[in-house]
Amino acid sequence: MSILEDILRVTTSQDANKDYSVLPSDFEAPLGVDQVDSVLLYQLVENPSLGQPAIRYLKDCFQRIQQQKRLSKKVSQDLGLLQEMDRLVVGYGLVIFQVEEFTQGENNFITYIKDVVRSIDDYTDFFNNLILRAIKEDSLFEFVNNFFGSLRLYVTSLKLFDLNDSSVYTSVLTCFEMFVSHKPVAAIFTQIDGFFASHDIKPNEFEKSTLLGPILTLSPLNPNVALRNYGDNLERTQQQTNMVHESLQAEHKVVLERLFFIIDKIVRGSAESRNGLLTYFAHIVNKNHLRRGDHANSNKLASNAFVTNITLLLVRFSQPFLDISYTKLDKIDVNYFNNLNLFIDLSQETRMNSDFKEADEFYDRNKKSEDCRPNFISDCFFLTLTYLHYGLGGTVLYDEKITPQLKRMKQEIDRIKRAAQSQDMFARFAAMQLPSLEKTLQITRSLKQALQGFFSHRELQLEIFDFVSGASTFLIRVIDPNHEYPFKQIKLPLIPDQVGVENVDNAEYLRENAPIPFKYYPEYILEGLINYSQYITKYVMSPLFRNTRLHSFIELATVVLRCPELVSNPHLKGKLVQVLSIGALPMRDDSPGFMMDVFENNELVRSHLLYALLDFYVIVEKTGSSSQFYDKFNSRYSISIVLEEVYKIPEYRNQIIWQANNNADFFVRFVARMLNDLTFLLDEGLSNLAEVHNIQNELENRARGLQPRREENDQELQSKLVAAERQARSSCGLAEKSIILFDIFTKDIPRAFVTPEIVDRLAGMLDYNLGSLVGPKCGELKVKDPQKYSFDPKSLLKYLSTVYINLSDEPEFISAVARDGRSFHKSMFDRAIHILGTRTGLASDEFCCKLMQFARDAEDQRIAEEEEDLEMGDAPDEFLDPLMFTIMKDPVILPASKVTIDRSTIKAHLLSDSTDPFNRMPLKLEDVIPNVELKQRIEDYKSAKKQRKIED
Repeated sequence: MSILEDILRVTTSQDANKDYSVLPSDFEAPLGVDQVDSVLLYQLVENPSLGQPAIRYLKDCFQRIQQQKRLSKKVSQDLGLLQEMDRLVVGYGLVIFQVEEFTQGENNFITYIKDVVRSIDDYTDFFNNLILRAIKEDSLFEFVNNFFGSLRLYVTSLKLFDLNDSSVYTSVLTCFEMFVSHKPVAAIFTQIDGFFASHDIKPNEFEKSTLLGPILTLSPLNPNVALRNYGDNLERTQQQTNMVHESLQAEHKVVLERLFFIIDKIVRGSAESRNGLLTYFAHIVNKNHLRRGDHANSNKLASNAFVTNITLLLVRFSQPFLDISYTKLDKIDVNYFNNLNLFIDLSQETRMNSDFKEADEFYDRNKKSEDCRPNFISDCFFLTLTYLHYGLGGTVLYDEKITPQLKRMKQEIDRIKRAAQSQDMFARFAAMQLPSLEKTLQITRSLKQALQGFFSHRELQLEIFDFVSGASTFLIRVIDPNHEYPFKQIKLPLIPDQVGVENVDNAEYLRENAPIPFKYYPEYILEGLINYSQYITKYVMSPLFRNTRLHSFIELATVVLRCPELVSNPHLKGKLVQVLSIGALPMRDDSPGFMMDVFENNELVRSHLLYALLDFYVIVEKTGSSSQFYDKFNSRYSISIVLEEVYKIPEYRNQIIWQANNNADFFVRFVARMLNDLTFLLDEGLSNLAEVHNIQNELENRARGLQPRREENDQELQSKLVAAERQARSSCGLAEKSIILFDIFTKDIPRAFVTPEIVDRLAGMLDYNLGSLVGPKCGELKVKDPQKYSFDPKSLLKYLSTVYINLSDEPEFISAVARDGRSFHKSMFDRAIHILGTRTGLASDEFCCKLMQFARDAEDQRIAEEEEDLEMGDAPDEFLDPLMFTIMKDPVILPASKVTIDRSTIKAHLLSDSTDPFNRMPLKLEDVIPNVELKQRIEDYKSAKKQRKIED
């Protein structure tokens, strides 16, 4: 048997091994080198009993040739034959991938692909030689195009292609790796048929109809993978669930490394392949903006698995130029959006602080030439930011949506099961839907757990937050007028502070003074960073914990909050302060919050965070939405948490005291907002607690068979009870933080709370709520499980009483309490002292004595002022303030309405509303006109009254 026959598995003998094909009689023995081509052609085209795909036959021949090369001792005699066979076997390997009809029977491209995928390790050497030959013979594109066209068809024909079948997806990834490892292949890869999708493709079709789509969807977030790994036993222990998490995390990590290898080779292949890949990624994200929509149908959009993987790959590409050294940060073009033919579609994007028209005009005036294309670093960076918002950000939003969906599905299934026990025809029909609903519930639960596993993968999340940190530093660089940050510190504020309530409404002034080009950046650039950071903090393995790069994000938050001209959207700032509040909260072991070290030791943050928080506390009064009245409370709750914690740091405490003493107008605005909120929240919270108390009593009485006292039926009462409980819980929780701030601030800076525009409202609020807690109706606040509503009446009473004591040395406060004819009663203080000192022991004897002395001082003042009021009772109407009906001390004329009002009254009004209260026209305090003549007449009237009293 000759080497040729042994390698090609052919013979001219009729008595040969059954595994060898008998050649027709026109092949004469002995077979020589000049017959190799004819033999191969016969085997591939004419032999009816070849018994295997042509590609496998050629691969086996190739392997035998290589083995024979290693074993052969007759080098000079056999080398020429082996080399010719090698050349022809590899050549025919290319031919059969160029002409699908070349071989006989069922030998076609799909058949070859199936065999290759089934035994990829056996094919590696053979295919590497095919690729090298194709490169040499200039037939590479046709070979690669046919191979991957067939591979794409094969993969999409599979019922499942995901992490559940590791043997298939591993082989497919190996095929990609094998080809793109050759730079000439990588250089033309984006030209392959099926790499790009048609322009009008639907958003959810990329992952099935494009070449990279299936492999980019290999993720634990795939619904089939989630169901397979989490759906079989949803009652497993947390430890068992964590084991599943860890297994999938490890597998996903390996897959991502292999995907990055493939994508990296394409990026490095050629300028054309690099731009093609970015175009492909951009097309996907441009089609999927609805992933951040509130009411989008996720089934009609790209899957979480697909776009999240792309996000992670882009994040990894961004790592080299966002490392902690920032040596390549200046390679990112701050004027990137001035370029022509951007990959990213900005046509419908809201800007940081400009409208569409203004942004378009700016870009039209400043567009770069066609020759000035952005570098890859800039393209990659801004595309990653886009994916962080619409890709990973859409996944975050999906998780936030399915949590309440799961609850509703469970309730609906339970309701149907209960109803099915009846004989009602509709109920039995509804029960027929149970299997489908339970299947949906199982899938959704599995996806929820898969998302938890993904987001608790700290190694992956650290990579994402490293990008967030680097991007935060870059955005401060854009904001910096000189674009020199972080190598030179940014100087804040960027524009002079406007102290005055008009700043709340002065959007045009802020917009005109916003920095360029930052004001024209799309809002999602910042929103993606904030949304991710806000969401990921809820995980125990959050990348924000114990992270040396956390300071970068906090610096950006400080800059954005400190400079109101940067971002027009208050909801983004609200999310920022929420993240900061989470970082400020003490840890479970009572150690300082994980951001506190940065708050205390970072110079930029330490110098500007406090003012930023106080200013935003005021500005958030108006969010521009229909729900703005309630929006502000959540933001102020978060700010209150941060203020309470940083107040423990001496430098922050000194800053607050300085602001109160040296920037009084600014600080009084803040105090006025605190007072407004606390007044409303306490009233709302206590009113709803009374409603909860009344409904609970009513339901208990009905359960005992007593006659109903209310008109509502039981179902209506239950509905009202839920609503009242929800509102009580919210209002009391928010009020608790506000009263704590009042407690700590009034101790150190009491003068800030007794200004004429505030002190009467503060006294009235305290007196009213003191009466609610200890007065005749306090029994209505007794509810079951008060802690459920963040309501501790004794603690609240102690806080309120502490504020009285903190301000007890201020004559203005004593007078204001005394003037409160509606709610001030000395007996209320007697009752409070009894509860705090005798019944509960919450207050010391010293505390009770101070509170008692204050009550006496206020009562004495009340009696004195009553006598004075009687004396002044016949004052002319023109001397009385039109809103407060008290004699004016400093009358001023309002320029628009011409109404005369006391300066303290209009000043208090302008703290909340920058308009004339009589005609709603815009008004600034500096525009009011002192009514000197009327002031003199009032003073003369008072002097005459006092003189008459002396004479009497």
